Amino acid sequence: MNDDLKDYLSILIFLFIVLGGLVLLGSCNGGWAIAGVDISPSDSVSANFMIISDQDSVDHWYVRTTKEGGILVGDNWCHKHSRWEYVEKK
Repeated sequence: MNDDLKDYLSILIFLFIVLGGLVLLGSCNGGWAIAGVDISPSDSVSANFMIISDQDSVDHWYVRTTKEGGILVGDNWCHKHSRWEYVEKK
């Protein structure tokens, strides 16, 4: 076997080992992290939002709080704007 072929094979083997190791070590949790804390799919939270557009076409996201799947008239936390907002039906 000539020297060039040996060099190519050794480079390919090295890359296979290094890249394979990175894939194995980096795929434990899918790579998701929030503020440096690793999370897994079992840590996810789902919320059913009611999205309401006001008269200015601005969307507001509220968590459904009633049995019927609506929100309460009065103060509700808007998850899009991160503040309490007074909601009423006109």
